[in-house]
Amino acid sequence: MRGARLTMAALSVVLAGCGGGGVAAPRDETLNQSMDAARQAAELDRLSVAEGQYRQAGTRALARDDAGAIGDAGYNLAVVQLAQDRPADALSTVAATRAALAVRGRDGGDAELDLVQAAALHRLSRDAEAAPLAAGAMDVADPGVAEQASLLTGLIADARGDRATLSAAAGRLAHTRPVPDKWQADEDELRARLLLTADPGQARQLAQHAADLRRRMVDYRGMARALTVAARAAGLAGDASGAAALSLRATQSARALGNPATAGALPAAGPDPFAEGPDVQSTSRLRALP
Repeated sequence: MRGARLTMAALSVVLAGCGGGGVAAPRDETLNQSMDAARQAAELDRLSVAEGQYRQAGTRALARDDAGAIGDAGYNLAVVQLAQDRPADALSTVAATRAALAVRGRDGGDAELDLVQAAALHRLSRDAEAAPLAAGAMDVADPGVAEQASLLTGLIADARGDRATLSAAAGRLAHTRPVPDKWQADEDELRARLLLTADPGQARQLAQHAADLRRRMVDYRGMARALTVAARAAGLAGDASGAAALSLRATQSARALGNPATAGALPAAGPDPFAEGPDVQSTSRLRALP
């Protein structure tokens, strides 16, 4: 991902010579500070604060007529909206960002915008539209983007019952260890999905390992998703009590994250020692991709 984009370094500044003296070009400190403040808030899961800061950064980028900064702020804003489980808002932001870039001559492909658009479409169960966007992003040079695109492609394929594409995506994630926890968790989760019917015992081990890694990464949405896969595997292996326990753990995690779309579709989550009452709403936030 480009330097200003979320989860990476802060906005990089290009230094240009002035005359023969080699003096650095002036920085737009207002823009840089807004981007930095937004990134720091996002890293702390203060997503509503991050959203406001990215809007300020984007407004400053428009004032500057800076296509690169507009693209970065728009992408990051869409990611933060997706992290708050607002995929429709993320889609609107992506569309507006693409339009703002197009009028500035930047109407070429943007794999990162494709990826967040595909993730939003997947959240809205519009997988036929999401699939080609995610698949196209698998071939980019940036390994982080390609990795995330491969995971999303596999998740979409599994939801559609497309075993061939799921297998191909899992193959893309085959790594020589050691690799970062995220990459290993992505590989383990897709392999678990692929092995559900053929070897549910192995699928359960892989899914639980993916859940453990995602917990360590503080990716609780991904952790709950992996626990759900482990529950499916346990059920297919004939371990009804294990499946029920894993499913309950996934349900409680999803409810605690405060995702109304997911929590409303889940069964009763069992006893909760931390509940304050039926009208209390959780303020926890969800991760962005996929």
